[in-house]
Amino acid sequence: MISICLAIGLAASMIAGCGGTGAGGQQNEGGGTAQQETAEGTGTEEAAVETQDTAGTEEAVVETQDTVGKVEAAAADTATAAAGTEEAAAKDIDFTTGKPWLCSFLEGNVTEDTVQPDLKDDFYLACNREGLIDLKIPEGYSSAGTQADVQMQSMADVEGLFTGDMQADSHDAQLALNLYSLYMDWDARNAAGAAPLKEAVDEVEAIGSIDELTKYFVEVPYENQLSQIMFVGQTQSYEDSTQNLLCVSAGRLLLSDPAEYLNMTAYGSIRKEALSGCSEKLLEKFGYFNEEARQKFENCLSFETDLAQDMLTGADSKKPDYVSKINNHYTREKLLAEEGNLPALDILEKTMGYPQTDDYLVFEPAWLARLNSLYTEENLTRIKDTLIVHGALASGGDLDRECYEWLNDCQNLIDGSSGMLPDETVFSQTVASLLAWPVARLYVEKYLNQEDKDRVSGLIDEILAEYHGIIGEADFLSDETKAAAIEKLDSIGKRVLWPDDWSKYSCDGLEIASPGEGGSLWEAQRAITRYYTDKSVREFGEPRDKDKWGDSPTEFNCFYDPADNTVTILGAFAHGDIYNSQMSDEELYARIGMVIGHEISHAFDSTGAQYDKDGNMNLWWTQEDWKAFNEKNARLEAYYSAMQAWEGENLDGSILTGEACADMGGLKCMLRIAAKKEGFDYDRFFRSYADLWLAEGTLNYTYSHLKDEHPLPYLRVNCVLQQYDEFLDFYGITEGDGMYLAPEDRVNIW
Repeated sequence: MISICLAIGLAASMIAGCGGTGAGGQQNEGGGTAQQETAEGTGTEEAAVETQDTAGTEEAVVETQDTVGKVEAAAADTATAAAGTEEAAAKDIDFTTGKPWLCSFLEGNVTEDTVQPDLKDDFYLACNREGLIDLKIPEGYSSAGTQADVQMQSMADVEGLFTGDMQADSHDAQLALNLYSLYMDWDARNAAGAAPLKEAVDEVEAIGSIDELTKYFVEVPYENQLSQIMFVGQTQSYEDSTQNLLCVSAGRLLLSDPAEYLNMTAYGSIRKEALSGCSEKLLEKFGYFNEEARQKFENCLSFETDLAQDMLTGADSKKPDYVSKINNHYTREKLLAEEGNLPALDILEKTMGYPQTDDYLVFEPAWLARLNSLYTEENLTRIKDTLIVHGALASGGDLDRECYEWLNDCQNLIDGSSGMLPDETVFSQTVASLLAWPVARLYVEKYLNQEDKDRVSGLIDEILAEYHGIIGEADFLSDETKAAAIEKLDSIGKRVLWPDDWSKYSCDGLEIASPGEGGSLWEAQRAITRYYTDKSVREFGEPRDKDKWGDSPTEFNCFYDPADNTVTILGAFAHGDIYNSQMSDEELYARIGMVIGHEISHAFDSTGAQYDKDGNMNLWWTQEDWKAFNEKNARLEAYYSAMQAWEGENLDGSILTGEACADMGGLKCMLRIAAKKEGFDYDRFFRSYADLWLAEGTLNYTYSHLKDEHPLPYLRVNCVLQQYDEFLDFYGITEGDGMYLAPEDRVNIW
């Protein structure tokens, strides 16, 4: 994906798609709302771990509520401590020492004092210097820029559905309106205070043995459980994309990445301080003394540190071999033996209601063995405290105003942002996350049009057609592999702006009472969790509907999904300065055209190349061609690993190759199309591409982005452009110029 998500204080994270720099927050081609960065789709690496039909689990529903501040945040009182940590982390670091170019994404690195570079030396900065100087990160966000502006407009449009004259003329529309009203009902939320969550905390606190803990996981309704120590649910089969499998995987960690527990970074330290302060505040509100609250956080951190020893790291999850590592099939008999005292199967079958099968996926066998070894009486307190801390941080933002603001302050500490988004912005995004399709239909009917859908669809067809030439001219491929690649290319499906058939997306059977009808936010969330869980169970035995969209048109994202072999351009992404009907050809190709070309190229990057035309993990290359591809990929990895965001902060090329390959493939495709256009204005095209990635982020956000599979925005321009003669020749760039790259050093795979 292009991953460029906004980093909203309470809400956003960049989506795992094609990495970018939206308004701040979980990354993507487009960016993502509420906790996503642009997740490339249900079949991709990173997303694989969370494809356990997370929509059906409480943890998953909770995750989609990042917009409400459920980002496991910290209290305002910890601001001084966390800020001190950040200051210490930045001390004595000269952030202007990037190689081969200045890290112009980092807020404050480009100022009036920054010398205007020659475009032959730093094309990105030469084009964007004035824009970066003028750019201001809004309150509540941790990044800003071209794509962030588009994402914020999409968010404003969604907000307008609820603050305008929404007509709840259907069951689903009424659900969305009722849920929004419950979030906005501060009188009821303040009156309830911490009571709803305290009751759940007290239930866990009362557990007196491992047997009682197991009974809790198995007998308490899934939607009423405080939190979990593992994820169970369903995911798709990697070998047969028409089928679903039940799976077991690791739960969420406080520090997000297991690597932080092994060697904590400056960013990890900031996150730890923020979460610690916030959890202590919340737990004190539940009646714990300060020392008790602090000890619970330490117990949680200690338990997770033990678990992290045998978990795949964030870097592992972004590498091409990740899916093969997590694709571990277990029979029911084997899983029963390996889970030991853990109730994974009982939770699946008795708590959630899934049937017994004889084929399960265990994403991390070493983690499962480690968790089983820790699931003992002597660790009972640590396990309970882990559930309590995660439960408090995950759901505290749904309590009263005080808790909500603590979580907002905490997220600001983590992201380096400030201020608070309006309630209307946050809660409209939350509803669009939890009730995606009811909101999506209203959004499409009000803001999108068929003319744009047809134009974007036609552009995808034009780009797909051009990829025939790219594949045909790949001199490292045999005719046999080329034929298979063309077959896959011709099978790529299109999902453009919104689905044509809405019949698959209704929420029949879900009921949410409004405040006037006596409804409560707490009960509404439990009902949503139960609804998605039951829906997942009902659909489990059926073949996967590969025509059904998994992502809503309100999401600021676009992506290629290798499991369905589809390219998706969502409605919220395709407008404003990314796409509009008044764009010239040069702007069209440099902006949304580049994005589409990028996504299609993912079908042939280091991960996508492992999937066949039907979306199954099946290597369709000849052995010799696959070896040649991997040799080219290794050169691409080495190219990025030689770069530094600033002195001492080397890039990790091993996690960047997929997105980098896609960026370069997208540009090559656009240049081939441009060559056929009479009078094509290359200067306008290249400058428009540089503007697409105009962005800056806070220091904390930049630290987090360095762990992402998407290169930093300035690298997505400079590194990509210097691979091609069309760019170098047009501007007369030659040896000795900063943008020059000798032909023998170029690393574009396609």
